[in-house]
Amino acid sequence: MALPIRFQEHLQLQNVGINVPAIGSATLTMESDKFICVREKVAETAQVVIIDLADAANPFRRPITADSAIMNPASKVIALKVGKSVQIFNIEMKSRMKAHNMTDEVIFWKWVNVNTVALVTETSVYHWSMEGDSQPVKMFDRHSNLAGCQIISYRADAALKWLLLIGITAQQNRVAGSMQLYSVERKVSQPLEGHTAAFAQFLVPGNTEPSTLLTFAVRTPTGGKLHVIEVGTPTAPNQPFQKKTVDVYFPPEAQADFPLAMQVSTKYDVVYLITKFGYIHVYDLESATCIFMNRISAETIFVTAVYEATSGIIGVNRKGQVLSVSVDEKTIVPYIRDTLHNPDLALRIATRNGL
Repeated sequence: MALPIRFQEHLQLQNVGINVPAIGSATLTMESDKFICVREKVAETAQVVIIDLADAANPFRRPITADSAIMNPASKVIALKVGKSVQIFNIEMKSRMKAHNMTDEVIFWKWVNVNTVALVTETSVYHWSMEGDSQPVKMFDRHSNLAGCQIISYRADAALKWLLLIGITAQQNRVAGSMQLYSVERKVSQPLEGHTAAFAQFLVPGNTEPSTLLTFAVRTPTGGKLHVIEVGTPTAPNQPFQKKTVDVYFPPEAQADFPLAMQVSTKYDVVYLITKFGYIHVYDLESATCIFMNRISAETIFVTAVYEATSGIIGVNRKGQVLSVSVDEKTIVPYIRDTLHNPDLALRIATRNGL
């Protein structure tokens, strides 16, 4: 039976001159499917290497010393962090756009959209807009449930009304996941248990306006779960989205595995979940039904982004493989109908996507 997904290897970073020690979360960032940014030492010189995935054979190298470097998701603009100083440069114009000295050290940061960098310190989360000469603005204080956690992710919905901070910590021979969900409008935080999450807009059948959904996955001592919930209160005449919870299967040989990365396909309304051990799980967003699961990498895929070309997920593993997984339009409906024996879901996905 033909699989419902397409797997593609786009690039091997070692083949374009990236050294293996630099292929890891401390030195490699990928804020979108456009650029991969690597900090590495060549001889005694610190360099920042920018790989434009549309022209991967020609990496752009510059002698830059920084503690962290993240490329803008859309344009040749780079954010650099040195100590408590954060700066934003336009690479093509060779000009510094903005700079700011933080009071506290930034321990995690991320572009949340093309105009905004999120800065996470030990105590708070700030948003720094590219517009004008604005300074970073404090969005919220960190919840006590994230104390002592290694911050691994930060997510926001498209309207920047819902913000989510994610951290992990070692507990009794396992990795525990803690999240803080914050409502900008209500100025209220909610602690949640989870390892990875993503926001999505979903039009519930019969509703006139899309609902803002949060999908998140967790592995606790008792097992793995995927949750899909609506955040906020639906505005009339919208009906609320019925929350879904399903088990996330971990094979017996993957006892220490946990959910690591998640992206939602806006085109197909499916959730791509990747685990620490390199398994991919594909779920229908609306029903949380698991459509497919398989191991795609023997190495940890430590960074991911939405792969816009196919509305899939793209990631980099520790060996330097840049790989993507997408829904296969030709096979997904027959696969759900004939292999999963779920004609209702097959019809829903076919109707939703005009397949």
